[in-house]
Amino acid sequence: MRTTPGAPRATATETMPAPAPARQATMPKVPSLLAACLSPGNVGEYNWLCCTQEDSKSFLKRMDEGCGATWDNKDPRRAKKNVSPPPAGPKLALRISYAPGVESAGARLGPFSLGDDVAVTQLEPCKGYDPMTWRQGSSGSDSSSSSRSALLPRWGERFTAPHNFYRARVCVSDGKNGFEEYWCLLSVAAKSSDRNIENVQAAVDDSVTTASYAHRFNEHTNKIHEEHSGRGGDADSVIGIRVCIPVGCYVIGGTASDICSPGEALSLSLFPFKQVQKFVFDGSEEFSELPQAFFHYCHHLSAGREVVTDIQGFEDEDGDLLIVDPVVVRPAAATVGSLLGAIVSNNTSSSANEEKLRFDTWHPRCGQLCKVFDPSRRSSQCRRACGLSVPTCGVGGE
Repeated sequence: MRTTPGAPRATATETMPAPAPARQATMPKVPSLLAACLSPGNVGEYNWLCCTQEDSKSFLKRMDEGCGATWDNKDPRRAKKNVSPPPAGPKLALRISYAPGVESAGARLGPFSLGDDVAVTQLEPCKGYDPMTWRQGSSGSDSSSSSRSALLPRWGERFTAPHNFYRARVCVSDGKNGFEEYWCLLSVAAKSSDRNIENVQAAVDDSVTTASYAHRFNEHTNKIHEEHSGRGGDADSVIGIRVCIPVGCYVIGGTASDICSPGEALSLSLFPFKQVQKFVFDGSEEFSELPQAFFHYCHHLSAGREVVTDIQGFEDEDGDLLIVDPVVVRPAAATVGSLLGAIVSNNTSSSANEEKLRFDTWHPRCGQLCKVFDPSRRSSQCRRACGLSVPTCGVGGE
């Protein structure tokens, strides 16, 4: 059962989850079991997961026992009339090549491990994912997207390279000689030149960083609840922010080469929902207490050095906010040219002014949760948002 945090200030020391060990992202050099089964003569609804005809028959027998389908013994690649004819193979065959996510109260990991092979059996565009394109101003966003993201940096792939987002049904091993299916969010750069593992790693790392902040934020709100109610709990049980951590994948085959070709990279997150809502993006979205407090918390904890924004996702039945593809804004690395330019123009405070403008625009008002960890901000009034019955404020002061 979920608990609701109260307003008293938390004073206990917060802990950070252990950092993930370094992971190496390498393009597979040897064809995997999955890749070896993508030849046209050895594909079916499931037997592309097998390599030999003998293996195919035994695998289909297991599938027959598991799903109740009846297969034609004369042709193990075709089912009898009560089962649809087999497709030409998986839409995409993927190899997990970057997976630095760790379990924490701020993370939601998928059923993926480094080196796993994953088959995408269904791939469909989803209208509900359109808001995810606004940050990069892709052709799929609405006409106001450029003004919405005006305060975002205009450099770096995370802010400039358009992406396409798909709802993907994936088939993975269950570790018990069988397979399981999940609905996921698949993100792929619109341009082939941007589909490299370095760009995918940057997106994954932003989610890992955000999940670390979310872990501490959820611990913080749990301590508020403990002090307010006198009952113990943990950061997993309180209504909180959970970041869906993606994994980086290389494409090693499949029939949807128009979406992503072998050798190119994309990301995959466990996310079964058909809608994505913007919670913190440009200040025009409907105010919600929990994501706004989280935005403020990240800014406060990092002293403004890291700004977690484009906080978007879905509120689940427990009241948790499941966040996908957040972005972390960091100061641009100083160069000799930028330093000289600042001195010549006598405008050394421009970056500080820009940071303040971003904060005030993206976080137009505070709530009681903000006041607990940053008491210099004012708060008043009360409303319920995201399952949290806590006071919120009018326009915050300095």
